[in-house]
Parts: sequence; structure tokens; C-alpha cells
Amino acid sequence: MADIDSTLISNRAATPRVANSPWTNARLKTTGPGQMEVSTATDAADELRFCRIASNAVVHGVLVSSDAAITSGAMDVGVYQTDDNGGAVVDADFFASALAVGGGLTKSDATHESAVYGIEDRDKPLWEALGLSADPQIDYDVVATVTTDMGAAGTIVVEVLYVDGGA
Repeated sequence: MADIDSTLISNRAATPRVANSPWTNARLKTTGPGQMEVSTATDAADELRFCRIASNAVVHGVLVSSDAAITSGAMDVGVYQTDDNGGAVVDADFFASALAVGGGLTKSDATHESAVYGIEDRDKPLWEALGLSADPQIDYDVVATVTTDMGAAGTIVVEVLYVDGGA
């Protein structure tokens, strides 16, 4: 049987000690949460902008909740430029792909659902996880793109748990 340490433990046990990334012990924060009402008029390809997050944030959770009143519907959850930066899609399903929201969700963890943002990216600032070579020092929007029409009216909530990358 072998003892295998995480990087956090190995760094602290090393002689001399190796500094861990500053955000590994930072206090967890949350956006919003962003909340909106959808209806049967919320159709495929509609973009629902929920919350904003800094490019240096280290994302630890993307939680999605929905009313049980929403009988059907699905959405991708991804990263877009803010309207100030043109509003273009960066990665439409960065966190989740065709996530079913019908029947009700309670803080369903969509963080790695699509596997685009893999668990190996969990300690990276958003800009690095997006594949950029440097921090653009901007904000991004967390946006849901409807992939299947909503079957009934109801509320959808998205919140992002993160730590500041510069903590």
C-alpha cells in the first residue's frame, strides 16, 4: 500500500516548503445568484445571462436550480464576453451541455457536466482554463443557451462559487 499526497500536502511537507497557489486557501465567494423567469416563449438558441465573473476567478462550482413547474427544457451553460466587450460566445457549453432543467433542480452541480471544464482545471484561473496565454483582466458573463424549448413558465437560478485568483 502506498501513501500518495495531493500537491497541497506535498508542497507543505517538502523541505524547503513550496508555496501553494494563493487561491488554494482563499475564502470561497459566490456570484449573485442570477435569477430569471422563463416561459414557453423561451426557445432554443435564446441566451440567458445570469451572472458575471472576473477572468482571474478560480471556479469551484456552478450551481443550477429550477422550478418544478418547468416541465421540460434544457440548456448549455458557458462563458460569454460581456456586452461591453461585444457579447460574443467564448465557449457556450464550458460548464454544462444540454443540462435538463425540467422537473426542478436544487443547486445541481453543473461545474464539470460537459467535461470541457475538467476537474483537472479546478485550480486554474478562468482565463487559463479557457486556454488563454495571459489574463485579459476582464469580466465574463455566465450564460445559459437554451437547447430545448421550455415546457412551462418558471424560475431558473445560476450561481457560481469561486475564489479570487489574485487572493
